[in-house]
Amino acid sequence: MEVYLIFWLIINVIGSLLMIIDKHNAICKKKRISEKTLILISCFGGALFMWISMYLIHHKTKHLKFVFLFPLFSFVHLLVLYLLVR
Repeated sequence: MEVYLIFWLIINVIGSLLMIIDKHNAICKKKRISEKTLILISCFGGALFMWISMYLIHHKTKHLKFVFLFPLFSFVHLLVLYLLVR
């Protein structure tokens, strides 16, 4: 349980940082982080912080795959955390 929680927190911070970096790169017209990478990180546990970051920095909010997948993955990971704690 503790290992999963630590992993979940680390992957969430990484995911959030990737969203911020991608937003910065978009503004500066630099090389972007691929959408596949962002979705993969969210699938492995980073969705909650990425979902929050998405709306805080207004990044990827018009892409339906992010609007639907981030909350879905967040729900699944929070459900897993709940079942582990219960």
